[in-house]
Amino acid sequence: MYDKTDLSIERLSLVNGLSDIGLSKIMFNNYNSKLIVAYTNGNIDVIKADKSITNLSFIKTSNVVGSKTINHIYLQGKLAYISTGFGIVVLDTDKLEIVETYLFGPLGNYIVTNAVTMDNNYIYAATNQGVYFANKNSPNLIDYNEWSMIPDLGAVSYGNIVSFSGRIFTSLDLSTWDGDTIYYNDSGVWQKFLSYGFNIDNVSVANNNTLYIISPNVIIGFDINLNSSFYLNSYFSTANPNPKEIIMDDEANRWIADSKVGLVKNTNSGSEFITPNGPSSANVVAMDFSQDNLWVVSGGYGIYLNENLINHKSNGSWSNLGSTIIDAQGNVSYDMVSIAINPNNPTNVYAGSWHNGLFEYNNEIITNIYYARNSPLDSIFSSNDGSTAIGAIKFDLDNNLWVTSSYCNNILAVKTPDNSWYSFSFPSLTTNLEYYIKMIIDNNNNKWIVSEAKNRIIVFDDNGTLDNLNDDRSILLNPDNNKIPGTLLSSIAIDLNGEIWLGTNEGIGVFYNPSAVFDENITAEPIYIQQDGQTQILLETETVTAIAIDGANRKWIGTQNSGVFLMSEDGTEEIEHFTTENSPLFSNNIFSIVINQKTGEIYFGTEKGLISYKGTATEADDDFNNIFVYPNPVKPDFTGTIAIRGLVKDTDVRITDISGNIVYQTKSLGGQAIWDGKDFYGNKVQTGVYMVFNGSPEGDKKAAAKILFIH
Repeated sequence: MYDKTDLSIERLSLVNGLSDIGLSKIMFNNYNSKLIVAYTNGNIDVIKADKSITNLSFIKTSNVVGSKTINHIYLQGKLAYISTGFGIVVLDTDKLEIVETYLFGPLGNYIVTNAVTMDNNYIYAATNQGVYFANKNSPNLIDYNEWSMIPDLGAVSYGNIVSFSGRIFTSLDLSTWDGDTIYYNDSGVWQKFLSYGFNIDNVSVANNNTLYIISPNVIIGFDINLNSSFYLNSYFSTANPNPKEIIMDDEANRWIADSKVGLVKNTNSGSEFITPNGPSSANVVAMDFSQDNLWVVSGGYGIYLNENLINHKSNGSWSNLGSTIIDAQGNVSYDMVSIAINPNNPTNVYAGSWHNGLFEYNNEIITNIYYARNSPLDSIFSSNDGSTAIGAIKFDLDNNLWVTSSYCNNILAVKTPDNSWYSFSFPSLTTNLEYYIKMIIDNNNNKWIVSEAKNRIIVFDDNGTLDNLNDDRSILLNPDNNKIPGTLLSSIAIDLNGEIWLGTNEGIGVFYNPSAVFDENITAEPIYIQQDGQTQILLETETVTAIAIDGANRKWIGTQNSGVFLMSEDGTEEIEHFTTENSPLFSNNIFSIVINQKTGEIYFGTEKGLISYKGTATEADDDFNNIFVYPNPVKPDFTGTIAIRGLVKDTDVRITDISGNIVYQTKSLGGQAIWDGKDFYGNKVQTGVYMVFNGSPEGDKKAAAKILFIH
């Protein structure tokens, strides 16, 4: 929400009050100062002037078979006429209850309703099967017999309908891009308002004096005499318009909802962009985190996403690195799928495109683009259009950048810190029909390259001599010889003990002794858990899409359908399970997980957005030289948890009052211990100074800190 007075932006989300995601429409009712927030799944939130939020889930939870999407909201006093995928729902915004539901399709069946309007006598509905109307004063509008289709317009799809200047306007919605047009009723005769066809996204009326027609890159306005009064096809900046809706305020400022640049304030003197601090895309396919820098890429494997592909967060602020990215051949790039931050220089970042090669950024500016025609990166498509499918990107212990390519012969390449390139092929282990989108580098600098669809792994050791192929070693791990579970190997991670965890479409497998990969036949072991008195294999019915390791060596496991699991270090104990049903998680389909090891914050990337969780484990220190307690002092209004950071792994933490009485004892998770400020009996401790005594597991390191409580 944007405050025009103080120019502040307030963000509402699942975290702080909204009940859902997937916003479809919002509408402010001047009659009672309530904001209606509607979602694609039929859910509704109503926000009052005091900012309290009431959820109305009756459409979402109804037994309607088919689409419950809310397409449009039309207001008449306290009543909101809600156009849905099955008909019209009438909401009393005072009582916050449903008044009526109109199912007016043929024989009273469901009908996709796109918009509603009224004139002095009739209610009109634009649907996928024509425009319907009925006497708005009829006491029985729930009877489909009260409704009739306007025969002159035909039983075709109409996307918008409005009442303006004593006439009804409706937009024909055809499948061809330039096939849409607008009809209006003038003295009982339906005729074309526009003599030409184009793609119409929205038709609306502002302040009762302007009719606005929106296409993908243009807004056209007409006055009450139907003369053209406004035309916008550029913001006079690097951003081209992509408007979705437009309203006008009492000062005649135009406010445009633009899917590329956010909220736009447009006046006769120019445009101003108002953008919340956040990523520019909801699609978060891959992430990397280093030294307080979070980089996010958007795309997929053949979904052809070509806008808002890269975002960067640093010091709490987000940067969108251009709405489009141009590749080495002057084409618009698409489908970024991997990202890697240089661990020695966080301003140096590499992003991989599934089609357009490897992009090098320095200080958020593209400085190099590598692909099959100008580097050892390989592609069987390079002779045609130069396409180079980059999969995984990882830095090794020597700061070499390793890159996998797919559908080629030389599937692996490395760029050294001095910008030398080397490439590697494994002709006896691979084919040029495979793709490689995951890779890790273990503690011995071995590269573990995942062939997802073949459910196998190539392990490669360059023996520290990149320019000498004669001493290289490689081996293929597969389900038959190495017991990799499932048929699809979708994720891989190395934990703090050097063990390698595999995520498949049949759960988890672990290589407990990966250092012996070239010396013996290692096998992936399942993890057995106790559930409901039965012994089961961990997540054997789930597709594991992401695995991340926190500072306590616990496993954060993302799945395709069941959200996120936090498992104990050995995977046998479920500590947390977050889903869309029990948490603010945007989606149960997890694309990626990264962790800020200094603070314990965990980021979850999904197809519906990015969300973070304040975790309890941080990276362990080697000593107690950097202990600090937060918050300190603890003030009377504080209700959260107290963090004691800068600890060594498994620190024994004992908290005493000033007299030496122990009030709480715990063990650190990695480098952090958490305390809720209560004693062993669940009572809040009294005002005063409390000592925090910390000892390493071996007893050779000790340190103390103080906490002041003020009640």
